[in-house]
Amino acid sequence: MQQIIFGNARYGLCGFGLLIISYALFFFDPVEIIKSAKLKFVEGSYAFQLWQKPPVKVYVNVYIFNVTNADRFLAGEDEKLDVKEIGPYVYWEELENTNTTFHSNDTVTYIPRRKLHFELKSSVGDPEKDRIVVPNIPLLGFSSMLRSSPMFVNVVFNSLVEYQDSQPILNLSVHEFLWGYDDRLVKMASTVLPTWINFSKFGLLDRMLDEGTNVITMAVPSERQTKRPYTIDNFNGSPILHQWANADAPNEMNKCSLNASSEGLLFPRHLTKDMNFPIYRKAFCRTLPLTYNSTSDMPVGYPTVYLYKFLPDVFNSSLDDNKCYCPKDGCLPPGLSDISPCYYNIPVAVSFPHFYGGDPALVDNVNGIAPNMEKHQSVVAVQPDLGIPLAVDIKIQLNLIIKATRYVKRAKKFNGLTLPICWLHLEVKSLPSSLNALLYLCFNVGPVLVKAVVALTASVGFFLVGLAVKRFGRGQQKQQQHPVNGSAAGDHENGRGRGCCEDDDDDDYEDRGGGAESGGLIVKCGGPASGRYRDKSYLPLNHVTVPGSSSVVVDYDHSQDYARGR
Repeated sequence: MQQIIFGNARYGLCGFGLLIISYALFFFDPVEIIKSAKLKFVEGSYAFQLWQKPPVKVYVNVYIFNVTNADRFLAGEDEKLDVKEIGPYVYWEELENTNTTFHSNDTVTYIPRRKLHFELKSSVGDPEKDRIVVPNIPLLGFSSMLRSSPMFVNVVFNSLVEYQDSQPILNLSVHEFLWGYDDRLVKMASTVLPTWINFSKFGLLDRMLDEGTNVITMAVPSERQTKRPYTIDNFNGSPILHQWANADAPNEMNKCSLNASSEGLLFPRHLTKDMNFPIYRKAFCRTLPLTYNSTSDMPVGYPTVYLYKFLPDVFNSSLDDNKCYCPKDGCLPPGLSDISPCYYNIPVAVSFPHFYGGDPALVDNVNGIAPNMEKHQSVVAVQPDLGIPLAVDIKIQLNLIIKATRYVKRAKKFNGLTLPICWLHLEVKSLPSSLNALLYLCFNVGPVLVKAVVALTASVGFFLVGLAVKRFGRGQQKQQQHPVNGSAAGDHENGRGRGCCEDDDDDDYEDRGGGAESGGLIVKCGGPASGRYRDKSYLPLNHVTVPGSSSVVVDYDHSQDYARGR
């Protein structure tokens, strides 16, 4: 009986254990535990490695506006410049965040290093061989910048332009235009004013991507951190972008400060639709706010993502948030944002490609401009649960603004024009295999596997508990039908014999009913086994008549619970 009870208890305990495990798996999701472990931002973790040296290739596609009627425009035969978009010339960016140092206030300091590599197979041609006709940015830029200078300065500059025979439009290779060519004006300026012009060759991407050595401090996720994770705490020791600081209060924060901006490599986990994210890169010279737009389904194997966009009016200087970006002589037309403080005070501005979302007058300025929302808007897709960007599609155009010049003859033809120079398309084409594996585990395999394990453990648990209860009930029923201290052998209704050897006497016979002399029933309990089965009832095997008397000896077998033939 004890063995039966012990066996039932084992089944019940196993069942309850499996039910507890299924409950724990349901309420303490192991997939979430894996996500938290993988995305914990500490030195050596997966999230840290993803940020420190991103395995994702960020492609920089360069589209250049090639001038097709330079001679006719300079001769006065054409009223407008005609431009034709050429590209893309594709580079991919290699980024490494170096000199990382974690601090006790849940921040990390680092120095970003970027390098571009050309990819011929994805490009429209060879930049070493392809030639383009483009505006002379140093000549036209210096002329526009010096417009408010004293007349003497402008006259001297005009004399230098004539002496050097600098032309307002140049014929260059794509590589020269992007990475540097010899320009006499630039070389002279670097010699005379080395603290202002610290380069002897001028190249568009060379200047834009020459960010120097910048020390950035970023907030990292922690329970104690009050700032949004992965936001820039300070840039070169300050949360203020000094190029946009208020002249009357240069050390006070304004709407053009960093203001919880990030570099866009990682985002906080568990995003909500009311969250917006300003993105800052020194090449842009300002923060660009990403705003939630919609929720979308990615291709098979990926979870739902949030789509963030730059709003069409993000470069509108008339907005209160953008007024601090206005230059001293007045705000630019809608669709343009001044970035001259970051580029030697040469009047350059950023916009969307083809002036998408800008003032219609900008489109009418030049022939060949065709804004298109699908082609020229910017979108970033972020997985809201993980905070990892799955797709990046950012497009920015660089423009040269030429304001009225009075004394530089070769620039007068361009007065009042906003010339599109080129536009950049930054995109992520594919994700690394490690990130794809994490996404597949977290959103495809993991949830299905957990549900299957929960269902299996719960089912087996309920089965074992039910089995234990059923077996226990059967045991109780048998005990009631076959009691431990059964009735006497004379209990004919139940067909059972009375238990023998109820005392400790070791005699082989017990005289019940008057003894052998009087013809009573003598029960044989004998043998050394009688003590072992003292508490059990047995059916008689043999009836033996004792010689010389009328008594009958009943012999019981102690080795089995039921009678058997001997």
